Amino acid sequence: MAAKVNGSSALVKEDEEPMDITVTHTELYQTLIDAGLPQKVAESLDKIFQTGKCKGGLVAYTDLDERAIDALREFNEEGALSVLLQFKESDLSHVQNKSAFLCGVMKTYRQREKQGSKVQESTKGPDETKIKALLERTGYTLDVTTGQRKYGGPPPDEVYSRAQPGIGTEVFVGKIPRDLYEDELVPLFEKAGPIWDLLITPLYFSHILLSYS
Repeated sequence: MAAKVNGSSALVKEDEEPMDITVTHTELYQTLIDAGLPQKVAESLDKIFQTGKCKGGLVAYTDLDERAIDALREFNEEGALSVLLQFKESDLSHVQNKSAFLCGVMKTYRQREKQGSKVQESTKGPDETKIKALLERTGYTLDVTTGQRKYGGPPPDEVYSRAQPGIGTEVFVGKIPRDLYEDELVPLFEKAGPIWDLLITPLYFSHILLSYS
């Protein structure tokens, strides 16, 4: 249908359908609301449950305990949404306790907020293909929590089957760039001898415990 608009002809669509902006919730959404979470925060967390995963790992409602939900409720809406975004973008491939990991994300957010520093919402993680190849080659395990990545401890029996190394076998390495992970560090440090465990913490610091044969 053509109509006159400011003296010129313009096409008016009479049968254009309105946009569908319906938000679908799971049955857990009301549980989150009843727990005291703001609507947008509950929707964000519910969406994570709907997709069933964050980056690198599945996340279910049962993965988060009451302690994590209570801690999240103490944040204002903006802070809680930022925390959930960082949690969603974190690599959870080797995270065993996702509830503790989320609590760690919240603790880190609080600390940076108090220091007046900009809270980083997402950090580029390791190349999981290279990490998987490393673990398959060495037979070591990798456990990731907030603030720490632990490779080994103990190593496989075929690598080192004697008692845990004692004093004099620890090597502390500082100022490790935050974008370096096990796939690059292990090949470097295993040249010195079989690694018992390798701990990476977020404050530009690595603790490597080597066992020498």
